[in-house]
Amino acid sequence: MPPRRLKRILWVGALALFALGVRAATLETPTSGEPHPRRVALTFDDLPAVRPVDLANTLALTRALTSGLRARGVPAVGFVNGKKLADLGLGPAEGGALLDTWLAGGLELGNHTFSHPWFWNTPLDSMRADVLRGEAVLRPLCERRGKPLRWFRHPYLNTGPDSTSKAAFESFLAEHGYRVAPVTFDNDEYVYARAYELARERGDRAACDSLAAHYLGYLDVIAAHFEELSLRLLGREPAQTLLLHANWLNAERLDGVLGVLQARGYRVVPLEEALEDPAYGLPDSYIGRSDRSWLERWAVTRGEDPGEMPVAPGWVRRAAGLKEQG
Repeated sequence: MPPRRLKRILWVGALALFALGVRAATLETPTSGEPHPRRVALTFDDLPAVRPVDLANTLALTRALTSGLRARGVPAVGFVNGKKLADLGLGPAEGGALLDTWLAGGLELGNHTFSHPWFWNTPLDSMRADVLRGEAVLRPLCERRGKPLRWFRHPYLNTGPDSTSKAAFESFLAEHGYRVAPVTFDNDEYVYARAYELARERGDRAACDSLAAHYLGYLDVIAAHFEELSLRLLGREPAQTLLLHANWLNAERLDGVLGVLQARGYRVVPLEEALEDPAYGLPDSYIGRSDRSWLERWAVTRGEDPGEMPVAPGWVRRAAGLKEQG
């Protein structure tokens, strides 16, 4: 089936789930006594904020997101780009205080490099140096809280331009005590988030509500897509890992995000627990320019077609000021 037609069909289904998205926003966080055969770990990239407009905005976003997670008892790992602190004009003390908002509530921090380089066109030595520069921001903060610094997330999910660089970088990470944090539920959430924040900045709450409702329907479609791929590839559904970002969309619509997951039978678990699933020991030989979820990587490694991930529709990309795909 042509990709354009596939995307159109997927989005007919997504719009049919509009009501689900609205209803999910009112659901409560699952209680521990309820059965939840599915498990998912939440991860948030590009801390302290994808778009650090200014210090006041970034601080408010950080407080809103972390307080929302804490109030609902939801574990999560936030992956930091140290350069964003420098872009806000924050020194080590001020930047550390901002990031400590995550650690203070029992959440974890991970290294997402200092400047978010694309490994595909970045020399191996430069990638290593960028990891260590990011670590210099995080290590003292984590040590003061008695928290581990153990997770690493590749920028753009790109693991290298060739198998030699990929293997060398993974060895470097292991030598420095890092474990790679995979993603199985990849998505275009960042497109919705950019459109949402632009609407929020101009005070258009109706647009925010519309984008949020469609976003929740889109997350439902994403989950269904990768669940189907899991069954086709593995014959079962492993504990999943969801990629999100530090943005106002997730901070203000966290109940909706959790509601979609709950409606699909998911229990949110710590990343460490999710990665105990044996699926994460499968070989990954994928090399390519495009970001790929680990489910897609496992499929490519086996010589199987991973299919087309559902993407944000054209109207959302336009609202975000981005070019349409395809």
